[in-house]
Amino acid sequence: MSLRITVLATIAVALLGVGTAGAVAPYLPPPVEVTGGSVFGTIHIEDDYGVQSYRGIPFAQPPVGSLRWRPPQPVKALGDFAGLHNGPACPQHIPPVWGPDPRQSEDCLYLNIWEPIDAKPSAHLPVMVWIYGGGFVIGDSASKIYNGSNLARSGVVVVNFNYRLGRLGWFAHPELTREGGDAGTGDFGLMDQIAALKWVRDNITAFGGDPANVTIFGESAGAMSVNLLMVAPSARGLFAKAITESGLGRIAAKPLAAAEAQGIAFAKSAGAEDLDALRKLPVATILAGGAASVESGENPGPILDGKLIPENIDRAFAEGKQAPVPWMVGSNDYEASLFPGMLSDPDKVMTNVPAAARPLMSALFDPDKTGDRRTVAAGMLTDSVFTEPARFLASQHAKLGQPVYRYFFAYVPETQRATLPGAGHGSEIQFVFGTLGTYYAAKGGYSDFDRRVSADMGRYWTNFAKTGNPNSPEAGGVEWPRDTGDQALVIDKNGEHAAPSLRKARLDIMAARAKP
Repeated sequence: MSLRITVLATIAVALLGVGTAGAVAPYLPPPVEVTGGSVFGTIHIEDDYGVQSYRGIPFAQPPVGSLRWRPPQPVKALGDFAGLHNGPACPQHIPPVWGPDPRQSEDCLYLNIWEPIDAKPSAHLPVMVWIYGGGFVIGDSASKIYNGSNLARSGVVVVNFNYRLGRLGWFAHPELTREGGDAGTGDFGLMDQIAALKWVRDNITAFGGDPANVTIFGESAGAMSVNLLMVAPSARGLFAKAITESGLGRIAAKPLAAAEAQGIAFAKSAGAEDLDALRKLPVATILAGGAASVESGENPGPILDGKLIPENIDRAFAEGKQAPVPWMVGSNDYEASLFPGMLSDPDKVMTNVPAAARPLMSALFDPDKTGDRRTVAAGMLTDSVFTEPARFLASQHAKLGQPVYRYFFAYVPETQRATLPGAGHGSEIQFVFGTLGTYYAAKGGYSDFDRRVSADMGRYWTNFAKTGNPNSPEAGGVEWPRDTGDQALVIDKNGEHAAPSLRKARLDIMAARAKP
């Protein structure tokens, strides 16, 4: 039996095992030729009608054994393979309250594609490449919230992928620095992202996508990755537009010397005398003791190696060194949800504020004079870490003459407004993807207005991917103003509306306190 017949038989068995609610139709799109082989996908029905997907496509060799802590290597010959299932997640520790861990493996460099049904290679559709968040220590492209079907139905090709996490993805050591040479070191997760974008450049035409019209978008650590890709010389030309959702624009990357010192300390604690021994350590040992939490002392994440990441984001934008592409940037109104530990002792947030300035801060961040210190702390955290950096980077990018569109997401589902203090960190994702109910299950379900807001956001995002402008005459809706000087679109309980000088007094104070 030929390999192709074997693959088809495997797909047929999988299809027969899916019930009527399983979302795949009893027929297949033709195979697509990609680097290393041919991939078979599935055509979806019911909720995903009009979309076909290809899951678990390798975009690099497995980063295992001697390839651990090396740049991702091109895929080898794969032959025919069935793109029916997501690849495993990269190794990580999932908090127990989130439920069972996803299927994990160090062999995790896989991507997924959603495209409109019967998309032809000649279609040249816009491409949207999603990068997940998770503090660089957790995340999985298979998460239901990132399902690209709804966006694909709007006439775009959607791609997402895995990248290495924790100490497996963000790790420095003097031997690795020597080994990396001019290619850079430490930021192996970012190298994976660049490899995935190169795979898209080389292969997306076969799926009906336009490699010259790629939009990268991501949230939190994924948005920080978007910002890093905008300043990374090796990523230049791999995308034409970018969207940053809650990107923590002033967070500095770890200096290489500090990251190397942590790498040396870890190697010593693990009993690994050299790089070869490090590469033979069990995955569980690699993840332990600091790689599982963004609140740990080691805090795996971007490393300022001077090559792959030449300088910090805010400085690079201030110097005009970022990619000259249309850019959408924004954040949410209760990003402080990311810092529950700090909100549990709100007075600590005020400790860095001079005593003479505290009454002013209280007045600005508690305009209703409730006297609630937690409200003040939440506002300060949200604006200093997210809102002001987004405004700053937007103003710097506009100096390049590129279109900039800034948003502020403050929408809470109607049934949740009595219990939620605002739109928490990451809460906009389900509205963008049209996957309501995957971020949190709103008690009482979602209203028609919730769904309308979600449809509006999906339309803004896909319009931007198509043209570099989130507005379109045929779509109607509120005009999103281009940010030529402190302008934003607010999305709140009333829908969408333009907001010049959003939170200006608050953000001006935060800008003055920010490090240059």
